Amino acid sequence: MKMLIVVYSGSNPHRISSLLDSHHAGGYTEFRNAHGVGTTGRREGSRAWPGESTLFFSVVPADQSLDLVETLRAEGARLPAGERVHVAVLPTETFF
Repeated sequence: MKMLIVVYSGSNPHRISSLLDSHHAGGYTEFRNAHGVGTTGRREGSRAWPGESTLFFSVVPADQSLDLVETLRAEGARLPAGERVHVAVLPTETFF
């Protein structure tokens, strides 16, 4: 099993949930209005640092994670200027 953590910074989080649904991720948890700092700058939802992120957590079988990660990578390449998607893949021993 693999846990995917997807950080999407953009105006349409539905594009990520749609990908998870179409790849039969089995389920995911979505956290909206996340703030943070990374290589692409600050996102704090303020005038000084506009923008917010949406985080998605999903646990999928290891063999399914490869295809899903490649799909997310391709989607990231198609995003409009200023939008980003980052994906972390973590090994997951147990999930129930």
